Amino acid sequence: MTTWHKGPPPSIGWWPASGRRNSDILRWWNGKSWSAAANIRMTAKEAAESAYVATFLDNIEWTERPASWPERAGT
Repeated sequence: MTTWHKGPPPSIGWWPASGRRNSDILRWWNGKSWSAAANIRMTAKEAAESAYVATFLDNIEWTERPASWPERAGT
């Protein structure tokens, strides 16, 4: 079972984060706010561009990064 958290994650970077608890949605946490959503259908360039667009939704929750992510992606 996936555990979802409110508030900021432990570090800056990409996190599974969604207002609807959808772990396929990734957002960049910049230390102050979440970015627009990115997903697997986006190119790397599109995902990078979404990281620059802040969202001010107050219902964003995040969950742990999958074990399949590279070790350097972890906190």
